[in-house]
Parts: sequence; C-alpha cells; structure tokens
Amino acid sequence: MKALFATLALAWHLAIPYFKERQQGELAFRWFKIRLQERWIGLGFVVVILAINVAQVYINVELNAWNNRFYTALQDRNGAAFWAELGYWSWIVAIYLVIYVYEVYLTSWLRIRWRTWMTDRFLNRWLAGATHYRLATSYGRTDNPDQRISEDINNFVTSTFSLTITLFNTTLSLIAFMQVLWGISAHFPYEIGGFNLAVIPGYLVWAAIIYSVLGTIFTHLIGRPLIRLNFEQQHVEADFRYSMMRLRENSEEIALLKGEEMEKRAMRGFFGRIVDNWYQLMDANRNLRAFSLFYDQVSSIVPFILLAPAYFLAGSAMQLGVLTQASSAFGQVQGNFSIFVSLYSMLADWKAVLDRLTTFERAMSAAEADAAQPGVTVKPTGGDAITADGAVVALPDGRPLVRLEGAAFEKGKAVLISGPSGAGKTSVFRAFAGIWPFGAGELGIPEGARVMVLPQTAYLPLGTLREALAYPNPAEIHDDARVRDVLSAVGLGAFADRLDDLSEGPNLAARLSGGEQQRVAIARAILAEPDFLLLDEATASLDEASEAALYRLLRERLPRTAIISIGHRSSLRPLHDELVVLRKQDDGPFVLGAATPLPAA
Repeated sequence: MKALFATLALAWHLAIPYFKERQQGELAFRWFKIRLQERWIGLGFVVVILAINVAQVYINVELNAWNNRFYTALQDRNGAAFWAELGYWSWIVAIYLVIYVYEVYLTSWLRIRWRTWMTDRFLNRWLAGATHYRLATSYGRTDNPDQRISEDINNFVTSTFSLTITLFNTTLSLIAFMQVLWGISAHFPYEIGGFNLAVIPGYLVWAAIIYSVLGTIFTHLIGRPLIRLNFEQQHVEADFRYSMMRLRENSEEIALLKGEEMEKRAMRGFFGRIVDNWYQLMDANRNLRAFSLFYDQVSSIVPFILLAPAYFLAGSAMQLGVLTQASSAFGQVQGNFSIFVSLYSMLADWKAVLDRLTTFERAMSAAEADAAQPGVTVKPTGGDAITADGAVVALPDGRPLVRLEGAAFEKGKAVLISGPSGAGKTSVFRAFAGIWPFGAGELGIPEGARVMVLPQTAYLPLGTLREALAYPNPAEIHDDARVRDVLSAVGLGAFADRLDDLSEGPNLAARLSGGEQQRVAIARAILAEPDFLLLDEATASLDEASEAALYRLLRERLPRTAIISIGHRSSLRPLHDELVVLRKQDDGPFVLGAATPLPAA
C-alpha cells in the first residue's frame, strides 16, 4: 500500500503542474478562437469528458434494463413489445455512438495540448543553463534523455489520462450495477444444502467481489515481474538505438579505422540484451495472459451458475430476461472490481514510464543544484580583460585540476595556452564559458562581454549553411553581402551561392570535411564579432599554411577581440602575442599563471 501511494504521489507530481498553468492558451474552433489560461482549457476538457462518461454509465444501465425487457418479450413471444424494444435500442445506441466519438475526439485534443506543455517544460529545463551538458558529464545520472522527452512524455500523458478516466467510469459503473445486482439478489433467494441465501443481503454482489479479489491477487502474483521487465526493455531498446545513432554520427572515423566488425559486435551485444529481456517478457506475458483468458472465460458463466438454482426452482418467477440482466450486471460488477486484472499490463508500462520520467526530472534537479552550488563562478567586472586569480577548476568528483594564478586575457591580444594533454585546458575554457561549475573561486569577465568558444569539433546544426553561419542567432541577422564576403575570406567562396541550398539534405556535417567545418566555425566567429574568442584546437584539421591564414584573418577582422587559443603546434606561437604554459605542481593541480610575451613574428 505504501508503494501504491508513493507511485500515485509521483504521478501527481508530474501531472498536476499542467492543470495549474496560468499561461494564456488558445482554443481554436472552426469559426472562432478562445483565449484562456491553459489550466482552464485543460480542466474544461476534463469536466466535459467526465460528463460524457457519466452519460455512458447511464446508457449502460438503461441497456441492462433493456436486456430484461427484450428477452422477456422473446420468452413471452410478444411481438409488439419486441419491436418496440428494438426501436428503443436503436435510439439509445445512436446516442451512445455520438458521445463515444466525441469522447475520443476531445480526449485526443486534451492529450496533444498536455503533451505539448510537458514537452516544452522538460525541454526548457533540459536546455536551460547547460543542464543537458551537466547530465552528460556528471556521474552518468541519466540515459537517453531524447527518448524520455519524445516517447515517455507521450506515453505518460496517454496512460495517465486513460487510467484516470477508466477508474472514474469504473467507479460510477460499479455503484450503478451493484444496485441492480443487489435488487435481483433480494428478489430471488434460494437455499444451498439447507442454507438460505436470504440471510446474505446482496449475495450476488458479494460473490462478484470475492471472485474479483481472488482474480486480482493471482494476477498481481503472476504479473509482478512485468514492471521491472518493461522498464528494462525501454532501457535496452534506447541503448541499441543510440549505438546506431553513434555509428551514423561517426561513420567516417569508423570506416577509416575499419571498425565495422567491432561495431557489429557491439550492436549485437546491445541487441542481445533486447532479445534476452524480450524472452523474459514473453514468459511473463504468457503466464499473465493465460490466467486472464481463463479468468475471463469463467467469469461469463459464474452468474448463470449462481442463479441457475433459482431459475430452475419449481414455481420460480424468474424469467429469462431477469437472468440475462443479472448476468450482464454481474459481469459489470465483477469486471469493475477486476479492473486491476484487465489493466495490469497497462499499469506495468505506466509505472515504467513514470519511473523513467521521474528519474530524469530528479537528474535535472541534481544538475541544477550542482550549478547553484558554490564553485567556479563568473563575476561581471569592469575593464577589458578576463581575469582569474585563485580560482580552481576541478573534476566533477571534486579533485582539483587547474589553479589560476594571476591569469589575464586582454581585448585585442592573442594568447596561446600550452600544456600536456589532460592538463585541464579545455575545462578552463568551459569555466570561462560558464558551463563548468566544478571547483571554487571567481572568474572576472567584463560586464556585457560576449564570450565565444570554438571547440575542435565544429558544431553544425541541421539546416542551411546560412543558418549554420548565424548559429545560435537567427539566420536573418547577417546580410547576404557580408556573409558571402566572409565565406570567401575563410576559403569557402565556392559555397557563396549555396547559402540556402537544401537539395542534399539538412545535414551539413555529412557534406563538409573536418577542415571545411572548422572554416565555417571561423566564419561564424568573424560574423558574430565576440569580445573574447576561445579557440580549443579549432584549426587542428587544417594545414599550417591555412591555419596561419585564418589566424591573420581573425586578427584583421576582429582587431579588438581577445583571441585565446589552446594548441600544441609550434607553428602557432608566431601567430600570438603571449604564451601561457601550464606547469605541474609536485602534489597539486596544474597552474595557469600570467602570460609571457612572445617574440614578434
């Protein structure tokens, strides 16, 4: 019971914020639009759908009573009553079909609005403050966030609403049909072995309850492994999908290294986990479905067995119509009490989805908490230089990596940072960019200054070349003449007439070489005109002559920009004004100190 309440609390935590949303939403009909707070739109849909379910229960009760009259007319060979009841049935079924269609339509409308809101909420949290980056670097707190946002939210919304409406409908139906069964029990008692069932008020109701409870207990015992197995199946499917996505992203490197066989073995390993878990799911589902089928088949004859003695009793007043009405009502009550049996597989899937979304949200909260913890912080300052004295950049586990002592990077100067691989140079750049909170101390960055980091692997978003050059700003921010001029300057003049070309698809990275991608990144920096440009081996894919030409272009086009480079080539030194070499302390972290002037080229 404690676990049930904990699960419901988690579901409430995920679901209720939508129904408290005060942001304005738009409800568009064919001829007009309504603007309301989103919570009122969502709650309005819920109220209407619940009202439709009340009407459905009322119609089901009417059909149950109709069963009695219809079959009694058949038994009595009463043709007039038969045709009258058939006409009544036509009207009530027509009404039922109309409200059923609109229930499905309104439910779909609510689901897409709710899913849209939840997707926006999770996307905003995932992409805010580099949370997505911290999730990928901090202790492996979560896996496959793309699947959780794209699939799990949809499944959560669908299952949560379906379960809620089903339970509401079940409760109403249970109350209504228990009254029907109770009345039939009172009118047709009989004796079994000298025991008069009249002493048990509503004996048909209690029989349905006992039968349902036993079925529920056995279903839970048989189907309990499904919760764990469904959760694991989603996990291993996502891992297999991610392994193929990784191959697609790194296909050139894999082809060059002839790594296809290794990749195939790895993928087979991931898929093998899917197969192993699938076989366990097959066994669990087989056992559950076998019991469910047996349970359902027996359910259809139990009410007849219970009422047969009263029906065949000499002088019994029970008519065939009453027997069929009782059978239908018993099935409704038993089915409603056995809702757990019917929905067990759906509940298992829902619990797995709920766990995945909850762990994802907790991981984002932990990443946000990490960002709020005292660590390396960026402090706005006056002046024209990035300064750092006493700050320590650490690893996520807290171990000191680099201590900054008297480091300063002034606008208009080019500084080269050198040091052994693994010394923490890239982590320092991440700290300057404000996405690496691990450590302690302050980094002073001029107030309002724009800091741009170009990593060794240039990022090209899906879309046109124009959009890639303006990223992360809108493509319209730069005029054509300037864009074409910069493209030609960085050695990509052949692409000047293909700024908006999507004929070969939106994946630019698949069409450009590593060197061309780095040229695009340099062009992006020139167009953006940052105050501080941090180059993390951003020209390593180019030959030395091309690299030197691009650095000279940067100095020419961005004369007031501080250019701070990480690089290992000796040919980079003549292209910079100052040099900082990370030095290792005996038992401590590397030290990044003040720059020393380099000889003029």
